[in-house]
Amino acid sequence: MQIGIFGLGRMGGQIARRLAKNNFNVLGWNRSPEHRQQAETGGVKTFAEVKDLVESMTESPRVFWIMLPHEIVYDFIFGEQGLKLYLKAGDIVIDGGNSFYKDSIKHANLLRARNIHFFDCGTSGGIWGLENGFSLMVGGPKEQWSKIEPIIKTLSSGDNYGLVGENGAGHFVKMVHNGIEYGMMEAIGEGYGVLQASDFKLDLKQVTKIYQQGTVVRSWLIDLMKDIFEKEDIDATKGEILASGEGEWTVNTAKELGVDVCVIEDALNVRKESSQAQNQQKFSNKIVALLRKQFGGHEVKK
Repeated sequence: MQIGIFGLGRMGGQIARRLAKNNFNVLGWNRSPEHRQQAETGGVKTFAEVKDLVESMTESPRVFWIMLPHEIVYDFIFGEQGLKLYLKAGDIVIDGGNSFYKDSIKHANLLRARNIHFFDCGTSGGIWGLENGFSLMVGGPKEQWSKIEPIIKTLSSGDNYGLVGENGAGHFVKMVHNGIEYGMMEAIGEGYGVLQASDFKLDLKQVTKIYQQGTVVRSWLIDLMKDIFEKEDIDATKGEILASGEGEWTVNTAKELGVDVCVIEDALNVRKESSQAQNQQKFSNKIVALLRKQFGGHEVKK
């Protein structure tokens, strides 16, 4: 099966290589030659021009996967020199990035008017997805689902994927997932902050080992705490927690729906306040920043 992937960065490159490793014919585009070269080592045929990739697609329906920052997805598809120039009726476009679900609904409607099918796919798994598989939450037309399910299943780690609803539903579910993630990480960071501040001189690596098995709070995030204490210089880490937008979208959407999300909102506010110098020495902020690095490869400032 053939697929064209636009965006071969931290997540897109993993997706391309995982599909190529599983005998898909993967064509990839990226502006930077470094990412193209890295993808080529994994069996991906790459292109420097969007037009050249599209014209090299020979199977029908043509399937295109976009893995780009949400801020540029609209222009990439619908701009003057956008992908729309090369699309034709029957093509399938999948947005696998972290786009706002209302934007995905708009993009689906615009493409539907051209008889082009659109899926929004929330993709979770971070830098571990290539090896372990991703979790995929898909929204789109169920009549076309069978045409892309082999792609989604291959990217997953088994059965942790599905068509969760119509267009927008996939990115909506992923948005809430990331909001929950904000709250969970903040709770872990604050809890370890209390442990670290106590008079007991606790060995937090030992505490983590105990937490990891049999406790109510055992989780992958707790597992990653072990890596933090073994591999990271916590003292040298600046506790500035960057955010990509999904937490704020979750809070704003919850308010529109009349749902109380005080924990997620508090976690969002902590991230905003972490840009202030006086908050960057907080132990809990350092832990959350390092957790983001561990699962997603996100930047950590020193």
